[in-house]
Amino acid sequence: MRGHVRKRGNKWCFVLDVGRNELTGERTQKWFSGYEKKEEAERAMIATIKDLNDGTYVEDTGESFGEFMENWLLNKKNQVRPGSWKSYSWLVNTHLIPHLGKIQLSKLKPIHLNNLYNQKLLPIISANSIKKLHGLVKAALDEGMGWGIVARNVAVAVTPPRVKKVKFEVWDEDQLGTFLEAAKHNRFYIAFELAASTGMRVGEILGLRWRDVDLERKTISVRQAFTKAEKGHDFHEPKTSSGERSIALFLDTVEALTFHFEDQIVEKEKQDDHYFDHGLVVQTHIGTPVNPRNLARAYYAILNSLDLPRIRFHDLRHTHATILLKRGVHPKIVQERLGHSSIQITLDTYSHVLPGLQEAALLTLGGSILGKNDTSTD
Repeated sequence: MRGHVRKRGNKWCFVLDVGRNELTGERTQKWFSGYEKKEEAERAMIATIKDLNDGTYVEDTGESFGEFMENWLLNKKNQVRPGSWKSYSWLVNTHLIPHLGKIQLSKLKPIHLNNLYNQKLLPIISANSIKKLHGLVKAALDEGMGWGIVARNVAVAVTPPRVKKVKFEVWDEDQLGTFLEAAKHNRFYIAFELAASTGMRVGEILGLRWRDVDLERKTISVRQAFTKAEKGHDFHEPKTSSGERSIALFLDTVEALTFHFEDQIVEKEKQDDHYFDHGLVVQTHIGTPVNPRNLARAYYAILNSLDLPRIRFHDLRHTHATILLKRGVHPKIVQERLGHSSIQITLDTYSHVLPGLQEAALLTLGGSILGKNDTSTD
């Protein structure tokens, strides 16, 4: 394949001979223009010839990066959960397209993404959000390559800012007991009890059905989670196979569920034809799913009336795990209760608890690895 560089006005361009037209036999040429310097045009020509020979050349359609990402989002809408798509859309439309949307897709470079992450976004959003955005860009460009409209994935050459480990606060057993006692007569008490005694996520609690509760065997099966959708709500399976799990219940939790079930029957009878039973453990007074915001509102109303450290509802999950680990429960069991995909996630998340566990283990073993007690005398 032959090519040559020439100047047109103030810009440089190059032309390639790409064969002959099969019908007319005439020579076919491709022109590439818009280069500031001759050297740039020469480098681009060499790279284009290589791509054509390798079969990886992608025709430049003139599509902008913003248009490409918008199309990618539309394709993703029916492939992911509503909550996930809403998060994707917010990140892309708020933090990506306003900054890089006008760049031609074929002209997007690693430096564009690198500067966006480190200079423009890092001062205003978390490193974790940037990491998620980078993951979306990387996935989109990968799909673009599969569609034949992206020559290479420039995101592969970019490292997003390092995510710092998030610190969270938990309650001890006395503090947790104080909260649960104060919440005893709240209509959402069972949700607080489940969060504290099982470590379930809020979506899992709001999606829990009575048919997934076995009071005789004292177990709960996590099979679906609640999420807010564009219109109303949606239920979906756990993200991973480990998220779908069985959790053994404490006797107190079994008792609380039993009382709650009986109260729900009474409430249903009072509403009669105005009760729209969804079969959920946590429902509104008319049987419909509970909005997570209303649950959070009830939680903070109780918390604000108490002299306790202000922790999030999600931190009840962390409190559950921390108490179990401090009691000597094996991390593998904690992993299974929380639905972590690997024990490493559990160990990394609760590493602050582990040093104390080592000391407790040594006290249990005594003064020697052989189990001998310290026989020293004063």
